[in-house]
Amino acid sequence: MADVALFIDWENVYYTLRQHSEGALPSSLKVLQAILSKAAEFGSVRIKQAIFGQEVAAQDETLLMALEFTGIEPIAVAQRMSGRLLKGRADSVLIVRALRMLYKERPDLDTWFIVSGDRDLNALCKALKDEDKRVYLIAGDKALANELRESPYLRDDVFLLEEILPEIRLRPPEQRVVLPEEPRSRIALRSGRGRVLRRVADRPAPLPVIPMLPARAPTEDTEQRRLAVLLLDQVVATGDAGMSRDDFVSSVVPVSEREGRRVLEELIDAGISQGHLLSRTVGRARSKGKQQLALNFGSPLVAETVFQLVRLLRRVDSVLGKEQRRIPVVEAVLDPLSRADQPGVVQGRGQRRTLLETLFSIAEERGAVVTEQVGREGRQIAMCWLQPGHPLVEYSRRSGASVILLLHFAQVVADRPEERDWTNASLVPELLARAEGDDLDTIVKSLVDAGAVRIEERGTKRRVGYVLVRDHELVKRVIGESEAVPQTPTRAAAVEKLKRPTRRGSRGGRGRRRQPAAVAASDSPAAENPLQL
Repeated sequence: MADVALFIDWENVYYTLRQHSEGALPSSLKVLQAILSKAAEFGSVRIKQAIFGQEVAAQDETLLMALEFTGIEPIAVAQRMSGRLLKGRADSVLIVRALRMLYKERPDLDTWFIVSGDRDLNALCKALKDEDKRVYLIAGDKALANELRESPYLRDDVFLLEEILPEIRLRPPEQRVVLPEEPRSRIALRSGRGRVLRRVADRPAPLPVIPMLPARAPTEDTEQRRLAVLLLDQVVATGDAGMSRDDFVSSVVPVSEREGRRVLEELIDAGISQGHLLSRTVGRARSKGKQQLALNFGSPLVAETVFQLVRLLRRVDSVLGKEQRRIPVVEAVLDPLSRADQPGVVQGRGQRRTLLETLFSIAEERGAVVTEQVGREGRQIAMCWLQPGHPLVEYSRRSGASVILLLHFAQVVADRPEERDWTNASLVPELLARAEGDDLDTIVKSLVDAGAVRIEERGTKRRVGYVLVRDHELVKRVIGESEAVPQTPTRAAAVEKLKRPTRRGSRGGRGRRRQPAAVAASDSPAAENPLQL
């Protein structure tokens, strides 16, 4: 397949949607994924850049989160100089970067996608066609300049935002925009002898949204978290403990998408090799496609991913239960952790915030969370709510799921051996108080009464903690199977292994004696001459 370069003038897209769309706007993630899906139909998207002004980024608080998740390189352009607001700089930066990529950095790229409707891009299209490149344009119907409609350099195709955005499917029935029944007038995309006409209203019914292909290497944590949520969604929907590899791949990517199936197969292989997925053969089946796949909850990455995802969904669900229809996205991804020594694969508030934003994007991609932008006081506020009946939403509402996943997650990632089957009781309200609210004590008490959780006091200070009874039916219903993942020795363990007894002791204290074995080894002839046998 051909290599594709994608350049997005996000200022043009943003203001086009604001000025020419009815009702609430779709989220930035949905817009970017719709654009990426169209570009991926023509080859592998190698270059992905989005140019936007700082004023636009300040108004759209989920833009950077969506760009990070989709793997698009953000290019921020200053819009103020000496206090004055400068407009129209994004298209200039786009032209400069595209020309540099064309003549210097990547002249081998054959297919170019330009997302903008500004008339200044006609010169860029001419330069690309002079180099015998295929040029495609994506723009809004009402924002497409006449110079581009009649440009002789756009001989390939022009796609309208109204055709590729699945905004009708994203909104609830009471907010959907009713399409006109009569077809709209034709618009000219090119003039001259080869004039091409396209109907705007004659578009097919929106197809089911197919999950995007991985934006990064299959072995990276972000893509493995994406795979874990994807498999969890399918397993919960079917009601089985696992599913065959062929069924899983076919449920995600159509059979006709060979490139997508190949990438997903590589992602599954990486998940099995890293221990995030369990793969078993059933009976005499030796085919790779007959393997039974299941999540390995013994993997720290899987345990952390599922717990943080459920905590995020429970956070949205508990707030929506208080007579609120939707909440801002920034409230859903708030990090409840304040101390630095919290359990988990990721450490630090910055990394945890990035993890929550990634999981929110994954939940939105899977359809568990619905997001739209609403104008308030001159700004676009991203609001979200849960999709009723979605498998991930129903999974998060299972009896005691958040507490069970927290205890399991804390014990899987524990460094000290005494905490691998016991969790400090203070950790439960710290992580789940904002997710479960006033019902947290009731949930813990119900699990203790049912025998799924046992209260124990440990340590010299007799600290109270919880022990998870893993063979209980409630626990099995939430976390399923788990196997220990081989872990590399920590840095502290490696240093301890390399320590050698010295004359002043291992810590350098004066007067410390060496161990008898070390003294005997140092006094032996072999110690004086290491080469002597």
